[in-house]
Parts: sequence; structure tokens; C-alpha cells
Amino acid sequence: MRNLKPEDQATLAALRARILATVAFVESVQDFRYGKGIREAVAKALEGQSLRSMRLIAREVDGMTIALEPHQRDGLEALLAGRLGVDKEAERAVIQAQVAAILKRGTIASAKERRRLEDYADLLEATGGDPSEAAAVRQLLHKS
Repeated sequence: MRNLKPEDQATLAALRARILATVAFVESVQDFRYGKGIREAVAKALEGQSLRSMRLIAREVDGMTIALEPHQRDGLEALLAGRLGVDKEAERAVIQAQVAAILKRGTIASAKERRRLEDYADLLEATGGDPSEAAAVRQLLHKS
């Protein structure tokens, strides 16, 4: 077990709460058979004080929410905002700015950037985002 800095402890706890709230919400609106496994992975990451593992789990769970119906996503976002103070609009704005910078540069600098672009394009397509922005992202992905 590691000794995390206080701010990392707080991040670990916040990610845990967010993941568990998201999983509980998804289980309440649809048949979701992965909840138990995710909760076990969260418990293991918490026990090992693994902030990296918790971030990876959070990213995967967040990605799964794209499959929710729009009204369900809105409900989840309202729940996360009300219960945990999560501002999904602000998070999307940060990602949009990062993607805009990558598009402006015209090259993908790392595997992490490629993953970010792929996730962003999936998000745009699943949520009815700007089709021209999604096309620009897909074009850069195919070019690189």
C-alpha cells in the first residue's frame, strides 16, 4: 500500500464516489452485468491506493455512459452534479479545447492523444455532436 499525498487521496476518493454513483445509476436504468466486476476493481484500486488504476476505471466507466439514451445521460449528469459537484459541461469544454489544439496542429503526438481523439469522435457521433467536427477528427485519425 502506498502513501498518497493528501490531494491524491482526495482525487482517489472522488473518483471512487463518481464511479460507484455512475455504476449504480446505469444499473438502475438498464440491465448492466458489469457492475459487480467494476465495484471489485474499484475496491482493489482503493486498497492498493492506485490512483492510476482508479483513473483508468473511471475513464472506462465514463466511456460506457455514451451508450445511454440522451435522457438517461442527462439524468446521470444531473445526479453527478447534484451529489458530487461534477460539471460535465466543463469537462467536455476542456476536452474540446484539447482536441481543437490537436486538429490545429494537424498531427497526433502520442497514443494518449490518439485515444482522446477516438473517444471524442465516438462521443460526438453518439450524442449528435457537430458532424463536421467529428469528420475532421476522423480524418486526422485516418491520416495519422
